[in-house]
Amino acid sequence: MEIHCVVIHSGDLFCYDEYKIGVLMSSRLTIAIPTYNRSSLLRQALDSALAQTSPDIEILVSDNGSTDDTQALLERYYDPRLRKIRHDTTMTRGEHGTFLFAAVTTELVLVLSDDDWIEPEFAAEVLRLYDEHPEISFAYTGCIEHYDNAILPALVGPRVETPLDFFAAHYAGRRQVSWCACVLRVADIRACGPQPADRIMGDMFFWGRIGFKGPIGCVARNLAHYSVLRPGGGNESRSVPILNWGSEVRIIAGEIFERLQAAGLGAPQQRQLRRDMRHYTTRSLANQFLWGRISGMTSTTCLRELPGALRFRGWTLPALARVIIAHILPRKVLRGLIVSAAARLAQSRSQVLSVQHASS
Repeated sequence: MEIHCVVIHSGDLFCYDEYKIGVLMSSRLTIAIPTYNRSSLLRQALDSALAQTSPDIEILVSDNGSTDDTQALLERYYDPRLRKIRHDTTMTRGEHGTFLFAAVTTELVLVLSDDDWIEPEFAAEVLRLYDEHPEISFAYTGCIEHYDNAILPALVGPRVETPLDFFAAHYAGRRQVSWCACVLRVADIRACGPQPADRIMGDMFFWGRIGFKGPIGCVARNLAHYSVLRPGGGNESRSVPILNWGSEVRIIAGEIFERLQAAGLGAPQQRQLRRDMRHYTTRSLANQFLWGRISGMTSTTCLRELPGALRFRGWTLPALARVIIAHILPRKVLRGLIVSAAARLAQSRSQVLSVQHASS
């Protein structure tokens, strides 16, 4: 069956008359792939979505006004599970996300960036988790982070855990949730309302709220792949101004702290969580100095950001060391150091995970 691409003009609504309604109605999970001028990367993301072993999926590719050969690539794909939408104008990231969540017709959604990809069992394993534990607020899987040729497994939790345990472990650095590994209910996303224009982190904006609706579910297998550093790619969040990034990390942490406090978090736990959140924020700030330099920010610009960054509480010596090397080393050297550090961390983390699996 040939699936035609719907072209969305500014202000237009669209319908699903061209699609096989039976396929859409029977699907439970939409894999939504927003894309813009990255046809060289899109193929892998789309192929991984089409390779899913579960029949209960729909794939939605939304081209945000690309001017490269994205449309030529998409025209070569014909599959009853695939819906293709092309916009004639380019929206902001937040606007594009709002459009996608309005366009999804299934119960669940995964937002898969065009430079990320998933394993064939991803959908089947996540749907099995939702079937076993319908009380969960959202689900995520293990994820491999890619730093050029270095691969780093993310840290995950038990199959089900409370919001308190999850968020405490997240800010302590023991849980990592990538957007490409996170599946949420569409109704919950819509209930949050659109991502505000002044918010950068759409992933944490949503799961940081939805995570309090019930326990968090986890498939511990590494079923998703997140491109942190990749030739031809580029995570858009890495180019966000440093102080804007730090301020949003702190705002989100404050919102989550207030919800946990309202849920009855004890005084000793509050003190520990505050410390962990401050350290998390300054680590994130330090990393943003590194990403900013790699993305083209000059040392002079970084230096101008430094006084504002140092006003944040919770700096540690390792975090400050990252800021210093971001100022003094060339971009190529910084990239090499990040890849080498990821490889070393991957080795030590794999040993820890092996011990955990052996004892479980």
